[in-house]
Amino acid sequence: MSELQLWLLVLGIVVVAGVYAFNWLQERNHRKRTEAAFDQPQHDVLMGLPPGKPRDPMLDGGRPAPVELPRDAPEEPQTHVGWTTRATPEPDFTPIDCTVVLTANAPFPQTALDDLSSAAAALARPVRVFGSGGAGASWLPLSEEGSNRYRRLKVALQLADRQGVATKSDLDNFSDMISDLANRIGASLELPDTAAYAKQAKVLDELCAEVDIAVGISVVAASGDTFAGTTIRALAEAEGLRLQADGLFHSETTPGITQFTLDNQDPEPFFPETIRSMSTAGITFLLDVPRAGGGIEAFDRMVEVAQQFARSLDANLVDDNRQPLNDAGLDATRRALATVFSTMDARGIVPGGPLALRLFS
Repeated sequence: MSELQLWLLVLGIVVVAGVYAFNWLQERNHRKRTEAAFDQPQHDVLMGLPPGKPRDPMLDGGRPAPVELPRDAPEEPQTHVGWTTRATPEPDFTPIDCTVVLTANAPFPQTALDDLSSAAAALARPVRVFGSGGAGASWLPLSEEGSNRYRRLKVALQLADRQGVATKSDLDNFSDMISDLANRIGASLELPDTAAYAKQAKVLDELCAEVDIAVGISVVAASGDTFAGTTIRALAEAEGLRLQADGLFHSETTPGITQFTLDNQDPEPFFPETIRSMSTAGITFLLDVPRAGGGIEAFDRMVEVAQQFARSLDANLVDDNRQPLNDAGLDATRRALATVFSTMDARGIVPGGPLALRLFS
């Protein structure tokens, strides 16, 4: 072996030894970091539990316990296997619902909830279902993910809306459905007084007839003139109105809560794909009074926008009968609306609020 070959052999041995030593040090450091990490309590991603909080007994083969909170205690987030929800205030079921609460010693089986959903869908009136883990726990809309934790159910049949009113027969069918479910699964409940609720439904229907009105203000062009669709859209958007899928421009207090709408007097709606080429001789601002978010302020805002349109288009402001609309007429309408809104407030139904949106739907 030559001297050069000898030196190359020694160099190779040194390199191999160095690589081995480097790998050994890296493995040793990695092991220390791993052991240190496991010495600390870790956040359970699937369970959504903070460090140190006990695991759900269902994961260890145990039976779930109901969530018991003192009534005066602040509500905590409710955690379920694989999902987390924030406790919410108890839904307002009065005064437009017939409500029944079912209580069981064990969580309601999914088959019972499926049967309840199917039976409720077959009733003539809208039904809402909420679940709770136990006395004192918050009510949550029924969901498939949390169904295995519900020991209480609150089932509410709506007594009236614009589609009609619950009859004694409707309420009896509702009561029979709930009673049948309770008997099959061994749940306790207190059956509603269907006759009393039928009377309450009639009172609600009378309220609807009293306050369910709409106020329209139209802007019409002078004889022979028309408004270009693009001009209408530009003026509407300048006032904060937005064109929606129903072919109407909406003024909203908050997203989804309409103050008033702007419609075409002609049969053709305002659609994005046609508004550029269309023209019209008149437009109508409409206030759906009981659903108007903001109450009387919504009417004032609608008048302000309609007057701005009339000035910009050099057009006429008229009422539903196509009579010129002056300040005296607007003041009279405003006083009448103030009475309507006061009537609703006295019944605990805020114009444009959740109950009003359900009742006048």
